[in-house]
Amino acid sequence: MKYFGYIWRNARRNPIRSALTIASVAISMFLMMILLSFLAINSETVNDLKMHNRLITISSQGFSQPVPIALVRQAVAMDGVVAASPMNYFGGMYQEESLPFAQYGVDADVIFSIYEEFPVATEQLESFRQDRSGCIIGRKLADERKIEVGDRLPLKGTIYPCNLDLTVRGIFDGPSGRDLRACWFHWDYLEESRKQSSEGRGRSGNAGAIVVKCRTTDDLTRVAEAIDGSTRNSDAATRTQTEESFVRIFLEMYGDVRGLIRNVGLAVVFSLFCVAGNAMAMSIRERVTEIAVLKAIGFTAPRVLFFVLAEAVLLSVLGGLIGALGAKLIFDVIDVSRYGGGMVPIFYVPWSTALLGLGAAVLIGLASGFLPAINAARLSVVEGLRKVG
Repeated sequence: MKYFGYIWRNARRNPIRSALTIASVAISMFLMMILLSFLAINSETVNDLKMHNRLITISSQGFSQPVPIALVRQAVAMDGVVAASPMNYFGGMYQEESLPFAQYGVDADVIFSIYEEFPVATEQLESFRQDRSGCIIGRKLADERKIEVGDRLPLKGTIYPCNLDLTVRGIFDGPSGRDLRACWFHWDYLEESRKQSSEGRGRSGNAGAIVVKCRTTDDLTRVAEAIDGSTRNSDAATRTQTEESFVRIFLEMYGDVRGLIRNVGLAVVFSLFCVAGNAMAMSIRERVTEIAVLKAIGFTAPRVLFFVLAEAVLLSVLGGLIGALGAKLIFDVIDVSRYGGGMVPIFYVPWSTALLGLGAAVLIGLASGFLPAINAARLSVVEGLRKVG
C-alpha cells in the first residue's frame, strides 16, 4: 500500500488507453461469466439430483416414442420403489405467448411424494388432487404472469391435437436451482382429452416417460434392470436410467458444449492478454526516462518490476471486477431465464464462477505485464537517460 498512489497515478497517466483496456477486460469477462455459468449451473443441478433416488424410464428408441402406461403399475409393485408416475410433456401455448413453459401430465396423488423438494400447501395439494382439470404451477410462473390460485390456465395443444382448460389449484416452491416455471396437471385429464379426437385416440394409453422414486440409492440399479427386463422382448422396449443420467442426455443434445466453451474461453483469455500486454508495452515505452530516473535515485530492478506488474494487474482486476461481479449482480437482479422458452429454466452466476473470473483477471494482468516489467527492470540508467531532452 506504500506505493499504491504512485501505481494508481501511472495507471491513469493515459486515461483513454486505460479506460479502453479496462473496458476490454470487463466486456470479455462479462461474456465469459455467461458461458462458464451455463456449465456451472448444469453441473450443480446434476449433482443435486443424486440425492433424490429417482429413475426416468423412456422408450429405447428415444423421446419421440411413448412407453406403455401399464409400466407405472408394474414399477410400483417392485421391491424398493416408493412411488411412480407418468410424465407427459404437453408443450401447449398459453394465450399468445411464443415462449412456452414446461407442462407435464402426472399422477397427482404421488407426484409430490416423488419430488419432495417442491413444497406446496396441504390444502392446495388436496384441491389439486380432487379437481381433474386442476393444475399446480411453480412460483416463478405465477409471479411473472400474475397468476393466482383459482385462475384459469387454458393451454392450446401443439404436440397433441387437443386443448386443456386448466384451473390453478396450487403453487409450489422449491430450490433456486430448479425449474419453478413448470405446470403439472392430471395425466388422466390429458388422456381423456386425447380420446375425444380421432387423431389423439391412437396416441392414448401411453406416457411420454415414467419417473420412479426408489427407497435407497442401492435400489436404483436393481429397479432399473427390472423395468427394462420386463419390456426387453416386447415392441415397447425401454431404457431406464437415473435422473442424473437423464439430464445429461439433454446436455449432450447441445453437442460438445463444454469443449466449445473451453475453447472460446481460452481464445478470450489470449485476446485479453494481447490487448493488455500491448497497452502496458506502450505505457512503458513512454516512461523509459522516468524508469531510468527511478533507478538512478536508488530503486532496485525488483522494485521497478513490481511497479509495472502491479499496474498491469490493477488495470486487469478493475476490468475483472466490473465484468465478473457486474455479471453476478445483474443476473441476480434480472432473471433472464424467463426469456429462454423453457430451454434454460434457470440462470444465474454462481459465486464460484465470479471468483474464477477475478482469478483469471489477476493472471491476465500478471501475464500481460510480465514482458514489459522484465524490460523495465533490465533497462540501464545510461540507456534510459539518453532520451532526456
